[in-house]
Amino acid sequence: MNSLHKFFNNPFLLIAIFPIVWFTTDDILILTAAIMILVTVQVVLEKLATGSVSRMLFISWCLLMPLGSITLILKDPIYLQWKFSIVHWLLGSIIIVSQAMNGPSFLKIILTKVGGSQLEGVPDVAWKKVTYFISFGFLMIGTINLYFIYYSDLETWVNFKLFGVTILNLIIMSASISYLFSKSENSIDILK
Repeated sequence: MNSLHKFFNNPFLLIAIFPIVWFTTDDILILTAAIMILVTVQVVLEKLATGSVSRMLFISWCLLMPLGSITLILKDPIYLQWKFSIVHWLLGSIIIVSQAMNGPSFLKIILTKVGGSQLEGVPDVAWKKVTYFISFGFLMIGTINLYFIYYSDLETWVNFKLFGVTILNLIIMSASISYLFSKSENSIDILK
């Protein structure tokens, strides 16, 4: 069960399924149904494997199910397209609010798990800068999505979501992690 959970909970699976379904069917309704099924399988398997569901996956699923269902019922992709902006705005807002409340930085908790001991010696001021940078990035991506919804055709929006957002997220995260590693007390160890 755990290996099945790891396979389905891999974010690259959704990135792989998205173009396969889109380019073979060219149908946003089939794509919507496929995304809804895959994310539901991810939620169920994560619950069975770990006993809980990560907050971000659960929020995404809670938005996806009604907006995806409305998309399928009304045969209008606008609801699914808006879900994408809403998730990015929520994520950006959660990151900023966690920083503003002076609690443990949401990003610090997540990225320390990824970077391990290499990120333990990063000063708080560096975490603060990265928090605002990533938050602004997510808010910006959500807003750019609106441009593609209203000023381009559906195929261009799908290509933006598939390629543009993936590249933007990689740039934002790579720049952030590189900056954090450069500010870490252990940064010399990384270069060895």
